[in-house]
Amino acid sequence: MGGIRPPKLRRRLWVYHPGPPTDDPTGTAPHLTPRVPCACLPIGTIAMPHHPSVPRIRRLLVLSGVLMVVLALPAGAIKETESIREARDKREAAKDRAATAAEALEVAAAADDVVADALHALDDAVALQEAKIAAARQAIEAAEAEATLRWVQADQVEAEVAALRLGIQELAIDVYISRMRPGSLLESRDLTEGVRKAAILDAVTGDRGDMVDRLRALESDLEDIALSADDAIREAEARQRELESSILVLDRRIAAKENVKGELEQRIRAYEEEIRQFERDQYVMAILIENLIAEELRKSAPDLTKESGQGFIMPMEGKIGSGFGPRIHPIFGTMRQHNGVDIGCVRGQPIWAAKAGKVIYAGWKNGYGNVVLIEHEGPVITLYAHQEEFHVSSGYVIDKGEVLGTCGSTGWSTGPHLHFEVRTGGEAKDPMIVLPN
Repeated sequence: MGGIRPPKLRRRLWVYHPGPPTDDPTGTAPHLTPRVPCACLPIGTIAMPHHPSVPRIRRLLVLSGVLMVVLALPAGAIKETESIREARDKREAAKDRAATAAEALEVAAAADDVVADALHALDDAVALQEAKIAAARQAIEAAEAEATLRWVQADQVEAEVAALRLGIQELAIDVYISRMRPGSLLESRDLTEGVRKAAILDAVTGDRGDMVDRLRALESDLEDIALSADDAIREAEARQRELESSILVLDRRIAAKENVKGELEQRIRAYEEEIRQFERDQYVMAILIENLIAEELRKSAPDLTKESGQGFIMPMEGKIGSGFGPRIHPIFGTMRQHNGVDIGCVRGQPIWAAKAGKVIYAGWKNGYGNVVLIEHEGPVITLYAHQEEFHVSSGYVIDKGEVLGTCGSTGWSTGPHLHFEVRTGGEAKDPMIVLPN
């Protein structure tokens, strides 16, 4: 046959996620949530997705949502095998485990935030206490400087005390040597000598008394100076010890919080790894399900021996829903002519050429969505609407039973199905006239 051969369905596999609702001008297909292709992967291979880092918890389940495959099979499309059901169950179990792990991760992350806030508060408290310790150390230094000054003053006082004591001692010696006693006045040769001796004695006695009083005052000052200096140093040192003790308490609290934070972060990493593993499991199961369905579809390839008298085969395996003729339009709610038949399908199911011919159109056409028209001998034209994707282009010469596209829900459609028409001379005919029973 001429033209470029289209790619076969078995060579690739589309993975879908839910898309916006679409409608169907035929209106016979059951209403299903449509899906949008998000990845095309080789059949029989398992290509793992890229797992980006997850700064926020809710993004950890995006992949599982993207990979969720809507596999509601219309009656008669393909038989749901035990392997497909088992793969679906495993995928759902992985999805549930991922959701549970995500909830636990969210709780752990919230607790980690609380611990982090507490650590920040403790750090601030430590900084405040350290500032107080620095102030206490400055107070100690000031007290030590003051004590040094007072000790210098004390040394001066001690020197003055020593000088006073020496002066008192010398006066005592002078009195003793001079024999200046109160009774000596009576022994004077005359009154003048007696008065003079009495005056000298009074002066010496007065000086000695003043010196003794001064000595006592200085000794008292010396004791006060020593006590005040020592008290200032002891008070500053006690304050420093108190602050250093509070720092130790804060350090222990910080260490405990950091241990809790470390445990939480370890749990978070474990939950994240669990979620990644569950996502990988979901992905593997989604691919396995698609592969199993594709295998079932391949097993249900067209039987070219089951053709009608006009040489046509069924364009797709599936149950026929709405037939040819007038009916209430499912979207517009009015009575309209239905110019073909609707065949239920699984999204992505292969569509076959009902008969050999030439593709005269492959593109978008209003309510038909993605549509392919094939011209056969006669001339007879067959129409295949609402396709998910094309495998042919205009001008391509196609064999009977060859895949021309995949079933979808584009255009005015309420769910995945194939709208199939047969026209002769531009007039729509009931496709059941030419299709095999």
